[in-house]
Formats: sequence, C-alpha cells, structure tokens
Amino acid sequence: MFSKNMNRTRAVVVGGGIAGKLAARVLSEFFKEIILIEKDKKDDHITNRKGVPQGNQGHVLLKSGEEIIEELFPGIFQELSRNGAKKTNFARDLLWSHHGTQKIRFDSNVFISQQSRPLLEWQIQQRLEKIPNINFRFECKVQNLKFNNDEMNTIVIEDKNGAVTELLADIVIDASGAAALHNQWLKDSGYKIPTKTEIKVDVFYASMVFKKLSHESINWHSLLAYPNPPDVERGGMISPIEGNRMLVTLIGYGTKELPKDIDSFLEYAASVEQSEFYDVIKNESPLSEDVQIYRFPSLRRYHFEKLRNFPSGLLIIGDAFCRVDPVFAQGMSLAAMEAKALRELLMQGLNKKQLTKNYHKKVSRILDIPWLIALTEDFRFRTTSGRKPIGLPILQWYVKSVVTACSHNEHVYSRFIQVLHLKSHPISLAHPGILAKVFKTTK
Repeated sequence: MFSKNMNRTRAVVVGGGIAGKLAARVLSEFFKEIILIEKDKKDDHITNRKGVPQGNQGHVLLKSGEEIIEELFPGIFQELSRNGAKKTNFARDLLWSHHGTQKIRFDSNVFISQQSRPLLEWQIQQRLEKIPNINFRFECKVQNLKFNNDEMNTIVIEDKNGAVTELLADIVIDASGAAALHNQWLKDSGYKIPTKTEIKVDVFYASMVFKKLSHESINWHSLLAYPNPPDVERGGMISPIEGNRMLVTLIGYGTKELPKDIDSFLEYAASVEQSEFYDVIKNESPLSEDVQIYRFPSLRRYHFEKLRNFPSGLLIIGDAFCRVDPVFAQGMSLAAMEAKALRELLMQGLNKKQLTKNYHKKVSRILDIPWLIALTEDFRFRTTSGRKPIGLPILQWYVKSVVTACSHNEHVYSRFIQVLHLKSHPISLAHPGILAKVFKTTK
C-alpha cells in the first residue's frame, strides 16, 4: 500500500478518545505496530474517563459516523444493542422543537443507535484490544516530540512512575483533543504554530440521569428542544441510554447561573420553551443527585492546510484539529470521517511528506461544511462573537425557511436529515424541487 521509501514499522497515537481509537484502528492495517498513549488509567468497566469532561453529557452519533464505525468494526452496533443501546427511527421517534416550529414525524429510512458516550467508547476499546498489533500505554503522558523528516520521529513519554521512554515512530497522530499538544511540539522544534479561527459561544451543558420516564404524554424515544434565538437561549435534550435510563441534558448560551441540584435543574427545565420537556421530568426522581456540568467556551479550528513548512509524519485528528459546537453533535462523526480520509490516503502509497500535506488538506475540506453549519446557527445568539461567514444573513434566513418547511413537508425534512447527518452537501437543499416547497411555505 505504501511507497517503498516509507518505513512501515510503527505509528503512535496520542490520545485514547474516539478520534484516537478510530485512528489506531485504521493504522493497524498499514503498520507492524501501533502504540496508543493515553493519560487516563485503563478501565475494565463502562465509566466516563477523567480526560473526557463532556462524556457524561448527551451525545448523538450521526449516521455518517455510525456507518464508518460499522465499516471499521463490523457488527459493533449489534454488540451495542446487546449492551442496551437503543435503535431509533430518527424522524419518527424524535420530538423536535426547532426555531419555534415542531418537526413533522414520519417513518424515515434513517435509523440511529442511541447510547451513552462511555458505552460507545468502551465497545470500541473492546474491539481494539482484539487487534494484535495495537498496544496500549495507559497512565502515560507525552513530554516531547522530536521531528526528523528524513527518518523516524522520536516521541518522549513518561509513565505514572516517572520513568521516561523514547519511542521511534514513522507516523504520530495527535488525538489529544482540546489539549492540542501539537502547538507545544511545533514550538519546541522551531516550527510555526498554525493560525486558528476562534468563535466564542459560551454554551453550557448540565445533565442528570433518570429512570425510564413514565409520563402519559410520551409517544417518542427522544425529545430535543432547540433554543429559539435571539429571544430564547435555553434548550434541552432527553435521550435513551443503556440500562433503560434517560439522559436529560439542559443547554444554555451565555447563561451565568448554572443548575447545581435537582431543584435548580427543574427550575431551569421549566424555562425551556417546549413545555413537554419539563412536564415529563417534573415528578420523576434522578438516579443520582449530582448535576454534571460542562462548559464549552468557543469553537476553534486550526489551519494546518495553510502551513508550507510542517513536520512530515505528524497528523492531527479530532478536536485537536477542530472543535465545533457540541450542540450540533458533529464531533464523533467528524472524527470518523477524518479516520476514513486517513485510510484512503494510506491506501494510495504516499510518502510521509505527501501523506502529511494531503491529509491536512483533505480534513480541512471535510470540516468546511460542518463548520459553516455551526456558525450559521451560533451567530443567531447574542453572546456569540468572532468573524462571521460571508452571506450570513441570507444563510440564516434560508435555513430557518427550511426548518419551517420541515414542520409539515416530509420531502424537505428527509433532505434536511441527510444534510444534518453529514450524508449530503447543503447545496442539495437548493435543489429546484426543495426550493419550490420551501418558498411555498414562506409565502
């Protein structure tokens, strides 16, 4: 698969989250040895890792990401189902209030698997441990990465006992998430740090787990009350997870006072525009009194594709490359799409320099549309600040028009779902047939 001048001995992945795990799986097809370095300890049961502060919040795996993960790990979603994950029909089973209208519900051909983030990550980990050329170094942190473009790079790691080890690697994947370790590595080696685009949003999540809800009005599997900005900046999500439990997540933009206990949690829920959100939980008891809080200050995207001088063999994936607003549930699926892009390029037999350059350009193109989708929505909120996309008012007007049409037109909603799940380009929403239906709604 590789060109002859590329040594295929070892690849190192830094970070054992979803992005790092998927990268390790892809690399296992092309290298004799994969070493995955993770700062957290190894967990033998399903639990949220310390290094994933957002792990206890609501997560949705988009259809695009699900299909890639299933391709990398055939049968994994059957395994998830046996462990309690719920398969739901996206259009039929989701009660979705969006920009002041409620989506029409109907039988669609889009089914998704719903589970907690810890279960998904644990299930992938179980599969990785069966691959003989993937080795794990838990409770280790990276001290430094020394680049040698002509030979193998040297990565310096320290274990929990303070022992320092130097590893040679053909390829190093930075999957360190928000830590973005590549900045320090590049700086220490005299390389330029890539420019970045940052958009401040100041969004928070607050989650509690409840038993399966019993309210008589429930005829759905999931409920999504999206804020209706600029006047309504609060929302929430209720979704099924394993163990016949419901994960209830509150969302707020620019909110200073966060829920700290069940009373303030319910008080906040009562302020969500979709009244059913509060009604179905107000008389229920959470399984724990703890409210899990996560704050997301800003979207951040690095521009590796613009660097002319970049160390060969260093590839960036996941949140270390780009962090999008988690409200849009794109993160895990983008990591899967980036892993797929890496696999496609490795199959072409490129040398290290070509692989590094082409990979970052390809990932940047993957990010363009999800980034634009997030910004189009986030700039509806008063607290969002940063550089606005060109033509933003027109984009926002048309997206809201499409959303309105989704309240009664199955064809428009079906096309919208494909875009939402990163299966179709947004340009498909400008198809003449879709335009006619949308404009008919806006008259």
